[in-house]
Amino acid sequence: MAPTGQQQPPQSAATAPAAPPPASARGWLAVLAVTFGVFTVTATETMPIGLLPQMAAGSRVSEGTVGLTVTLYGLFAGVLAPVLTAATRRLDRGRLLLLILAVFVAGNAATAMATNYLWLMLVRLLVGCIHGVLWAIVASVAVRLVPPARSVRATAVVFSGISLATVLGVPLGTMVGQWLDWRAAFWALAACSAVALTATALLMPPMPPHGGVHLSELPRLLRAGNLRTAVAVTATVVIGHYAAYTYITPFLLRNVGIPSDLVGVLLLGFGAAGVVGNFLAGAVIGRGPALRTVVLGLIAGTGASMALLLAAGAWRPAAIMFLLGWGLAYSALPVALQTLVFRSVPRAREAATSLYVLSFNVSISLGALCGSLALDHSGPSLVMVTGLGFCAAAFLIATRLRPERTAR
Repeated sequence: MAPTGQQQPPQSAATAPAAPPPASARGWLAVLAVTFGVFTVTATETMPIGLLPQMAAGSRVSEGTVGLTVTLYGLFAGVLAPVLTAATRRLDRGRLLLLILAVFVAGNAATAMATNYLWLMLVRLLVGCIHGVLWAIVASVAVRLVPPARSVRATAVVFSGISLATVLGVPLGTMVGQWLDWRAAFWALAACSAVALTATALLMPPMPPHGGVHLSELPRLLRAGNLRTAVAVTATVVIGHYAAYTYITPFLLRNVGIPSDLVGVLLLGFGAAGVVGNFLAGAVIGRGPALRTVVLGLIAGTGASMALLLAAGAWRPAAIMFLLGWGLAYSALPVALQTLVFRSVPRAREAATSLYVLSFNVSISLGALCGSLALDHSGPSLVMVTGLGFCAAAFLIATRLRPERTAR
């Protein structure tokens, strides 16, 4: 999930200048093609969540074992993102994006044809390896498709594919799997990946690389204070979010008293609020407020929503309102944090983003682990307290951001 607004990318002295933004209409169509690719990739990562029983039965393993196809997928995506981003630093970014989407076409088809668990896991891990590269380059691709003044909005549009996959992709895939077979859901994802590949091939202009760095240079990037802080903030707030959100269903059932048949509706509402949050973040950041203030406000909004949700108890209208507020605030954070990463190291945007992706994806797994320990120890209330505690820590870390480096 994981695994996300930017200003005009500066030119690197060591590389060829970026191509000028294409005509506005074609550029925005390309942004939409990339957005659909993000939608498909996100749905691919999370699809097993809605199909655990069917996939477990088809693979003759437990549901928990099938769940590893999501957990290890995310870990591979995060850990290998800096390595593979550095290794592909000389490739045209448009061609690299096409290569990534082609892997998803083949990977989803191979998943649908898996005859045993070993086959399924190997395919998922191979696809996960390339997944992190997409997150490392997708924002920098988006901002080069439109004029500089529209770059934050382009990033918000592309990242909306993540929330749309949550709202539409996984629920629809789950229904397809229930009506037909879990393999049909992955065949549908293969078809969606092919559509994204075709649209991107038709609309993507030449996009020579610039600002790439060798793997050995990545530690040097962390000397940039705001990037180091951004990575730390990302890790902390993502752990907090996933510690609480991974186990939001038992919280809603036990603490709020939401009927089980309404939980899915509320989670869809959470995702829909996330789509709104993406676009609001793009609109607000694009108007030029201090990015430090935006990041602090969104972290505070996420933490406050958790605290109020916990305090609301069985008062359902308030609990639903605070749940939606949580979805809106948290889903706006990736746009703000990605913008912060870009502005912290403007001459090595993709390399810096690969570190951000590493932090984000590994923290998803750590957050789920923390939430699991809290749930087993004391129940859903401690899960929410754990998430709130990490959000408070993220807010304190974010106060170290230097305003003069983000208000550009």
